[in-house]
Amino acid sequence: MAKLRDMMDQLHEKLKADDIFHDNEVQANRIGRLILSWNCILSLLIMVLTRIGIFPLSWNTIWAPTSQAVIEVLILVAVCRYYKDDVWWLKYLLIIGLSVVYARIDSMLTHKTAILMVIPVVFSSRYFSRNMTNFTAVFCSVLFALSAAWGAVHGMINLNIVTMDAGTQFTATGGFIGDAVINAGVDAGMLVRNTLLFDYLPKWMLFTVIAIISSNLAANGRAMILEQHESEVNAARIESELDLAKRIQADMLPNIYPAFPGRSEFDIYATMVPAKEVGGDFYDFFLIDDDHLGIAIADVSGKGVPAALFMMIAKIMVQNQTMADGMPSKVLETVNEQICRNNREEMFITIWLGVLEISTGILTAANAGHEYPIFRDSLGKYQEYRDKHGFVLGGMSGTKYKDYQIHMKPGDRLFLYTDGVVEANNARNEQFGIERTVAALNFKPDGSPVEVIQEVDRELKQFVGLTPQFDDMTMLCLNYIGPGPAAEGEQR
Repeated sequence: MAKLRDMMDQLHEKLKADDIFHDNEVQANRIGRLILSWNCILSLLIMVLTRIGIFPLSWNTIWAPTSQAVIEVLILVAVCRYYKDDVWWLKYLLIIGLSVVYARIDSMLTHKTAILMVIPVVFSSRYFSRNMTNFTAVFCSVLFALSAAWGAVHGMINLNIVTMDAGTQFTATGGFIGDAVINAGVDAGMLVRNTLLFDYLPKWMLFTVIAIISSNLAANGRAMILEQHESEVNAARIESELDLAKRIQADMLPNIYPAFPGRSEFDIYATMVPAKEVGGDFYDFFLIDDDHLGIAIADVSGKGVPAALFMMIAKIMVQNQTMADGMPSKVLETVNEQICRNNREEMFITIWLGVLEISTGILTAANAGHEYPIFRDSLGKYQEYRDKHGFVLGGMSGTKYKDYQIHMKPGDRLFLYTDGVVEANNARNEQFGIERTVAALNFKPDGSPVEVIQEVDRELKQFVGLTPQFDDMTMLCLNYIGPGPAAEGEQR
């Protein structure tokens, strides 16, 4: 069973690799077809130039093999186009076709064109298969040895390899020098031997070096493509996991509005836009009981996945402790101790935490190193409220925090934010700043929480432009409508 499982795994890996290299093989087939097309054009050009006398070749000698080569090339090109370069056996047809075409040229011009056999080998490495390249190298070695042997007797050979007696005279009765040498009585066996030994062998040695290099290139290229594919798969998996983490994080935050459809005493809305796939900011609002609303906004040090994990833990701790205690200062002290007990990464949190008594409008809050809140009473404008800051959570054990109270009247509003809003940069490296934030809030001071945040977001995007976001941006707005008739009038 284990052996069968190993065989299945190997088959799976092979099928996966074949699928990866399918598009590459189609592209390589197109390249081979293009090479053949250019060879066809070149062959036709040589025939024309020979016919009009520019090339010193015999028309009777070249027209038949050249015409055959052109016909073969045209058939190969037609087959490739018919199958759209996308059948598995085309690569073998192209390699064999290229080799035969160049071998035919080598048989006519043996001492000049033997090096043409490197072209099919170099081209075969484009398939990124060492076996394919090795097959092509062996096939070309045999084929070009035969073409060189034939060309030694019938083709244009190198006279430097022919031994002739002094004073030998001959007349070229054929188109090629080889015919003239044979007419002079030179032994054909000697021609073949010397051609293979002094012409083909040195070029074959060079061909061997190129073939080895091409084989290694094919193997290394295949390994690189497989590695790149594996990296892409891993990147896609990580992206998918981050996308899932983003959705999970979004679901951890209140995101259904209206948040409390049965409560007319207040209206609340918040958004969080992470700089990366997941962020370290969080906001929260929840009913502690029928008359108390907990509100929190926080910023965890760092960005990305570590900050997001720390953020979710901190959010749960703050909410649970607020539900149990209710006093913001005590909640922060308890959560700070819990974080400091096991915080090897030395991460910290800035947080503003408040508890609103819905029936009276009394807001009790504590601030652990977070941005100043912004308040607006029912008749005035939004203004920054400089409350007393305590130390960040997770910074130091034993830290104490102090509560402060604000009596909110019907129509009063509270705006909370993280530093990603006021520290957002534009192309000139200018920060959006607290002044622009307050100005944006006062553009529609009587707007609903949704309208208020949308206006700040619009001004922020216009200011930043195309500059990449470098920090999480979180905003929360509370409109205290108040109990009784005031609430009914505000709702209308």
